[in-house]
Amino acid sequence: MQNQYLDMAVSFFNKLNLVTHVINIHEPLSDEIDLGLRKAILQKKALSVLDFDGINPSFTDQHIIYFLTDMYNCHNILIPIPNQELDTALYVGPYLTEASGIYKTAELCDKLGIPSSLRMFMNQYYTTIPCISDSSVMEAFLETIGENIYGVGEFKIEYLKEETKGDTEYLTLMDNNNYEDIMQRLEYRYSLEEKVIDSISRGDFNTAMKYSTDQALSNIDNRSPSTLRSKKNNLLAFNTVCRKGAERGGVHPIHLDEMSRRMAIKIENMTSPTQDKDMHREILKKYCTMVQHNTTIGFSPTMQKVINHVLQNLTTIELTLQNTAESLGLNKSYLATLFKKETGKTFTSYVNSKRLDHAIFLLNATDLQIQEVASSCGIPDVAYFTRIFKQEKGMTPSQYRKIISEKK
Repeated sequence: MQNQYLDMAVSFFNKLNLVTHVINIHEPLSDEIDLGLRKAILQKKALSVLDFDGINPSFTDQHIIYFLTDMYNCHNILIPIPNQELDTALYVGPYLTEASGIYKTAELCDKLGIPSSLRMFMNQYYTTIPCISDSSVMEAFLETIGENIYGVGEFKIEYLKEETKGDTEYLTLMDNNNYEDIMQRLEYRYSLEEKVIDSISRGDFNTAMKYSTDQALSNIDNRSPSTLRSKKNNLLAFNTVCRKGAERGGVHPIHLDEMSRRMAIKIENMTSPTQDKDMHREILKKYCTMVQHNTTIGFSPTMQKVINHVLQNLTTIELTLQNTAESLGLNKSYLATLFKKETGKTFTSYVNSKRLDHAIFLLNATDLQIQEVASSCGIPDVAYFTRIFKQEKGMTPSQYRKIISEKK
């Protein structure tokens, strides 16, 4: 795509964890266009996007942006791509506009005549789809994109909802191979959860917030038919995740029990689903602050700020004594002396020690190459990384990974 606004749209959708495809509207859709749903459950599949009921065959020429809702309550967006020899469009989705618990899924399966043998798959499928509850933001964004791509008044936005088709033929048995994509997305979700735990263990609120607000973690628990109850369940599950992170960060179980109890009470006292984002932020902030306090207890106020700065910037190359002093408005020599006095280590030694702790986490929890692990720890020189790892742990990163692989 050559249009900068379409490129911006793709970037926007990707940040929402939405999949995008450029399609020829006359050609058969890829099996991956709906994240493998129809391939997994249908004996027959639609041939092209034009098979969707009500779509104008000339929508690319007439600059019609479509919001599509299929009979599985999955939402998609079609954006015509201008100035192309072929009829092409940007296909966005699928996504949900409200969380789908097992009760809603069961009702939908009953309505559509989906066999009971496929219902576990349907439940798993819906838990992996992003949920965007505020459609007004999406609509406003597409209004802006449309004005810049086609011109003010030169496009339309239309909404289509697919009717239930009683003659749809479903498979009666589930092919295990069709679970692969679903399981990959579940694995991605669990890897995000592990990253949240690791970030909290370092008191790194910003990184933990980044990972914990990924759409793939939006439905940790979706068993309740009530939207408010579902939000509470998600937050209670998130409270448990945060507790694990703080526990890994060394917070005493007594303090963890009290914090976990207080947060659970606040969650249960919620009166509206719209309170969930503020509550999510508060829970995360409380646990990260606990870790920060636990890590810095016994240090002077200045040193507490320094250590928190270090722990929140471990992954950046720029984490040096000079940059830290400048960021905190301190004299470099004074900081070096203070650091040695209060920690018993030089600044560099302390930073390397904490970076290696993070490397241990990455070697255990990810399949990143050693070079990637080093870079993710703020050490781009893999030879230097290997050297200090061996000095600290008594073996190279590769040897360490081999040992943990043999134990699995």
